Amino acid sequence: MKQRLFLSFLLAVAMVVYGLEYLPFDGSGMDRVFAWSWLVFAMLVISGNGLHLLYQKKRRRRVAVPIRYVSQSREKMRG
Repeated sequence: MKQRLFLSFLLAVAMVVYGLEYLPFDGSGMDRVFAWSWLVFAMLVISGNGLHLLYQKKRRRRVAVPIRYVSQSREKMRG
């Protein structure tokens, strides 16, 4: 899972670096809108993958409560 996220992150960065020279930021109306929207969506992809890579470790540290302990505590609560 971590390798896929890292690969997606690197590919998105590579696409932005490669595509910046071809995007028409100084073009006419719709050309400029397309270039900026493409850049915004690319930044969303990069930030989403980056944040998931950063916070994935904290989520793995949580330990699930085994089911038998939950069922025993419910029995104790019911009486």
